[in-house]
Amino acid sequence: MLINNVKLQDDVLDNKYHVMPTIDFMLNERGHIRHIEAPVVRDRVVQKSLMKNVLIPAIRPYLIYDNYASLTDRGTSFARKRFEIMLRRYISHYGTKGYILLIDITKYFENVDHDVLKQLITPKIHNEPDDIVNLIYYIIDSSSKTKKGLNLGSEDPQIFAVYYLSLIDVFIKVVKSVKFYGRYMDDIFVIHNSKKYLTGLLSEIEGKLLELKLTINERKTHIVKLGHGFTFLQVKYNIKPTGKILKRMSHGKVHRQRRRLRAFRRMLDKNKMTEGEILNCYKSWRGTVVHDHNACYKTIKNMDALFVKLFPDCKPDKQLTRSEIATSIYKMASFNELKYIV
Repeated sequence: MLINNVKLQDDVLDNKYHVMPTIDFMLNERGHIRHIEAPVVRDRVVQKSLMKNVLIPAIRPYLIYDNYASLTDRGTSFARKRFEIMLRRYISHYGTKGYILLIDITKYFENVDHDVLKQLITPKIHNEPDDIVNLIYYIIDSSSKTKKGLNLGSEDPQIFAVYYLSLIDVFIKVVKSVKFYGRYMDDIFVIHNSKKYLTGLLSEIEGKLLELKLTINERKTHIVKLGHGFTFLQVKYNIKPTGKILKRMSHGKVHRQRRRLRAFRRMLDKNKMTEGEILNCYKSWRGTVVHDHNACYKTIKNMDALFVKLFPDCKPDKQLTRSEIATSIYKMASFNELKYIV
């Protein structure tokens, strides 16, 4: 291993480094078939070093605080907490009457243009040696077999994708001075009290996306009344007239968990999983649901019943009552959000 690393280092320093063929496979993610091109370990080492030592330090100062994906101290949980903070702040200022603009980009990773990406990255790495800059360009070009798209199997495309839409972030937060805005990769939200304003803003965003050679996914892009309910990052939000925010799981997430439990039953019958492994998986899912949702009592109760039916000999821990679930949700969520500034 050490000899291979030394050889790899020499290849990089001598400009002889070449990306090896990726490991390609198909992944079914929430009903979407995704083509994954995973680099071999040798290439992962180069990309990890490049991300950690050059790219992330160069671009992170230019990322807005409400850019949530693929960064240290960020992620899905952070995004949901920030989103809920903004909802509460909005409700405290304007009440429950208002609108939310939810934007999704059409095949985002597949449509990232390499030339545009290089133009965006270049000003941030202009102080780096030419060898490093050329290596970054080479990594971008090797992210797909054409001049468009980033593969989904390694770290550097994630960072490139996080930065690629910074033009949109700056336009909305700085130029338009929109306060209630955030982005998780290509999932964008804007909260405002005027539907007309959001309609005009959407048109302007579409124009900015054309500069990046991207288009919005019209099927998944909506302007919704806050009181009508909406889904963001697989959580269904309903806002009561009193201002209380209810968080439920999406139907797709519940359906996938039911299918997963039935698949676990088949794997147990074939001795491919143990009851202990199944119980740990289920407890992990259950704990996450309690942590991220405050209106999930019936869902958990029904899922517990299905678990007991499928695995009668695999007893979960003592079932929580409705009040105990509510108390655990309160302890994990209440006041913890105060450390996240707006």
